[in-house]
Amino acid sequence: MDCKEIDSDPILYCRVAQRDDLAAINQIITDAVMVWPMVERAKQLILPVLCYSGNDFDYYKILLWIDNQQIVGVAIWDAKRPIETVKGYAKLLHGLYVAPSSQGQGIGRALMAEVKARVTASDACLDGLLVKAERVSISFFEHCGLERMTVLSMEEYPYQFWQPLQA
Repeated sequence: MDCKEIDSDPILYCRVAQRDDLAAINQIITDAVMVWPMVERAKQLILPVLCYSGNDFDYYKILLWIDNQQIVGVAIWDAKRPIETVKGYAKLLHGLYVAPSSQGQGIGRALMAEVKARVTASDACLDGLLVKAERVSISFFEHCGLERMTVLSMEEYPYQFWQPLQA
């Protein structure tokens, strides 16, 4: 299932986020993080870093997955700045979150596919999407077929994945 398949469905669809969606976006992120298998204190410390502000709309594209008039999924990527990697130039997938009650239904995979399609359509010079994942989401990105990148130094983010844009 992807956004193109559901565009005509008034109950299930995806759309670009607007600034007035910010509270709902941050609630999805909070709800998703709170079910991660880690100590509560760590969740409380990481949440302010993962949530967004109104200024972030100037730098990121945010795509929402809507089910029955409720936001249940969020994908955020850096729309402005390409990153040079060992695999080529990429846009950074900054975040991908699905409400706990909607996980396991293909929403995360559909959001990934839609981000890939939108990035490919907007910048033909890019080679891929770079994901800097949290440890708890490694299996999700592997399940989606992304390639785990080798970390070359201690300064690099430890869980990086690559999704080529050209199939």
